[in-house]
Amino acid sequence: MNGTLNETTSWAGRSVHLPIVAYLAPPLYGIIFLVGFVGNSLVIYVVARFAEMRNVTNYFIMNLAVTDLAFLVFCVPFTAASYILPSWVFGLSMCKFVHYMMQVTAQATCLTLAIMSIDRYCAIVHPIGSLGFRKRRIAIVLNICTWIASFLLALPVVLYYELVPIPWFGIRTFCRPVWPSPSFEQGYMIYTVLITYFIPLVVCAVMCGFILKRLWNRFKTSETRPRNHALQTRRISFMVIGVVVLFTLCWLPNHALNLWRMVNIKNKVTTTVYYLKVIALFLSYANSAINPFVYTFVGENFRNCLRQMCHRRKDSALAQKAKVTSKPSYNTGTTTVTAPTKISVRGPSSALSAGGGTRGSVKQMSPNKWDVLEVEE
Repeated sequence: MNGTLNETTSWAGRSVHLPIVAYLAPPLYGIIFLVGFVGNSLVIYVVARFAEMRNVTNYFIMNLAVTDLAFLVFCVPFTAASYILPSWVFGLSMCKFVHYMMQVTAQATCLTLAIMSIDRYCAIVHPIGSLGFRKRRIAIVLNICTWIASFLLALPVVLYYELVPIPWFGIRTFCRPVWPSPSFEQGYMIYTVLITYFIPLVVCAVMCGFILKRLWNRFKTSETRPRNHALQTRRISFMVIGVVVLFTLCWLPNHALNLWRMVNIKNKVTTTVYYLKVIALFLSYANSAINPFVYTFVGENFRNCLRQMCHRRKDSALAQKAKVTSKPSYNTGTTTVTAPTKISVRGPSSALSAGGGTRGSVKQMSPNKWDVLEVEE
């Protein structure tokens, strides 16, 4: 956003012409978009489809998938187009709307990450005391409040983004912010870094620190826990640390370059800095594509649901094939069906039958009460 989150067109407009970026950036962004779209869509579908996945934590995970999906939809196509098109060709309304939604979805993603870390802290450090307020309806209300706050906090983008003609190999039109004053621009840049990076990062780091301390104390004080519990605790700990590290590394280059640009606004953008900006944007977008794998597919329950979906499709295909290949017997007046009358699916953590079972549910055969990041209420 120009001057805030994603300064693509303004940086491109002030840099030299780099044909190689026009060839490399769109395919790379296309890969990010495809992976992120499929991954986040599967997360949303699994939580909405399977009844036993509808718990407090998974509601936050689903909201994170929605924010990441919206972020990719509004950021990636238009950012990729900015490397190919010589000017902004989508009109003033789309200029304001697209960049507004970029800021909204970025803020909603970061706020959701902070809320998720607080929820994990409450569930692990205060498992009994948090039962009174860790409810699904409260999670839904918090998700709605996250979106409302993001829409309100991003209003300056709608007010100040305009179509600006810039002399660059002729007169080109770019979608850029026209701030009331340089001090206002600097203040909004600092605000953006705080609300979309620094504050969520501090919250996540502090909460994860308490979580890891609690898990480590559990591991040391428990002597009766089986050996696999130690491995489970270690895996959860590494996943929590990885979440914070991934968020930090993916977003740090973009925010650092934006702050550098704010300080050196009068200096010309060099080719090296321009390439660094392209890489920084790539990393920030990649974070939204990787999140589904880090937050969900690492969890066993999500894998069981995906495995169950694959089994159902396979069984449905077999049933259709059996129906087609069934042959009537004209001599006895009866029909012989070659397909089995009952199809059963067995997995390590779920049991389903075509003739029975609950639709849209996963039965946990051996729940692990210490796997607090995966086993909920």
